[in-house]
Amino acid sequence: MNTKIILSLAIIGAVAAIAVGGTVAYFTDTETSTGNTFTAGTIDIAIDGQNPWTSHYSVGDLKPGETGNINFDITNVGANPVNVSKNLTNWNSNTGSTGYTCPAKNQYPGGDVSSEPECVKAQENGLDKNDVQSWIEYDLYVEVYDATGTKIWWQQIFNPDENKSLTDVYGTSGDQYVALGMIPVGGHMLVKQSYHFDYSAGNEYQGDTLSFDMNIRGEQLTGQDAMASVVLENKRIGEPQWDIIQGDAFTGILSYKTQGPLFTYNFSGVAPLASHNYVLAVGYNANTDVDTQIGTGTTDGTGNISISGSFDTGSLTNAKAWLVPAENWSGGMVWTGWPASVSNFLWETGLINYIKN
Repeated sequence: MNTKIILSLAIIGAVAAIAVGGTVAYFTDTETSTGNTFTAGTIDIAIDGQNPWTSHYSVGDLKPGETGNINFDITNVGANPVNVSKNLTNWNSNTGSTGYTCPAKNQYPGGDVSSEPECVKAQENGLDKNDVQSWIEYDLYVEVYDATGTKIWWQQIFNPDENKSLTDVYGTSGDQYVALGMIPVGGHMLVKQSYHFDYSAGNEYQGDTLSFDMNIRGEQLTGQDAMASVVLENKRIGEPQWDIIQGDAFTGILSYKTQGPLFTYNFSGVAPLASHNYVLAVGYNANTDVDTQIGTGTTDGTGNISISGSFDTGSLTNAKAWLVPAENWSGGMVWTGWPASVSNFLWETGLINYIKN
């Protein structure tokens, strides 16, 4: 057959197909959902019933060995759970108007210095010092209550036995934030702090003053890459209860999506037991209803461990998290050797909220 004839037939066929397609009718139906909205959430906190916070606190006339307290209550008045943290800024330390003057008794390379030990210490680096914040030992404790006023969570973040100064906790410039935990909607957090003037502070600190700004930051749970996070730490059991053990390497971060069909998470950290099997779990009360094992993993020779995945936990409201040695888990906590065994756990330092949708 002539190629021109073949080409002509192909063109005729294509045109016919187009013509037929243009005349064929299909049954269709369209449904419309109306009134759909997207609403941005709100984060709002009040402190001691004030929003904005305008209170001023004063701890005055402290002598070495004495302790002053500053306590306040943070309420979540917004529509979403909120993570809160605290720092101190704008430190201003000065010698005041009643500085101590040492009597001259002998000569010292730096000038006239008394043989009195406090005076020697005062004048080795000058007649006075403006670092009283380094001589104030600090402890910090929080309690979290839900909207009904029921205490649901608490922890000691710093205790007096750790002898942490204000500069240890908040940095030499006072710009380090300390995480306090999560407050549920309508709930509140009681923050208890004590400021202990070190007994060994010398006479060079007589009359010194320290002023600072106290900042409380509230943040939504969702963080980077739409993942919220909670830090897990090893803690002491007993009084004071649930005291974070500061200054060691045993810690981890559990990151999770706050919404979705499954609880999707990543955990990475360092556990107390090396080359050991661990269970990652979430729940509410370690003694009664911890029943959600979301993953397992094994630490390496230095205790490093990573676990990730997705699990159908259902929605979680004000939930806790644990990294548990495998021998302490059998569908729930097995308190073998309590309380010594819990030193090998990692515990949440804030509560978890997740919505299954």
